[in-house]
Amino acid sequence: MAILCIENTFIDGTYVTVTAVVEDMRLLYKATRDDPEEWAPALCTASFEMADDESIPLDESSFCTFLDRLDLDWTLVDTSDYYLDDAA
Repeated sequence: MAILCIENTFIDGTYVTVTAVVEDMRLLYKATRDDPEEWAPALCTASFEMADDESIPLDESSFCTFLDRLDLDWTLVDTSDYYLDDAA
C-alpha cells in the first residue's frame, strides 16, 4: 500500500502515530460476476515505535517511503461525520 500524503504526525518520545491518506484502503464496489472489486484511497492511522537512535525523515516524500518500508497495519479513520461542504 502506498502512502499518498501525510495528514498528521504525533510523536511522543519514541512512539509515533501517523494519520495519512493510504492507497487502496476503502472498498468502493464489491466484485460482481462481470467486474472485479474496486478500492479507493482513504484516511488511515497507524502507530509504531522508533529505536532511540532512529529518526524520521523531515520531508514528506522521504517520510512516506520510510513508512512504506515499515509495512504498518493501517486502520481506517471514521470520516462519516465530517462536514465537507465548501459553502460553510
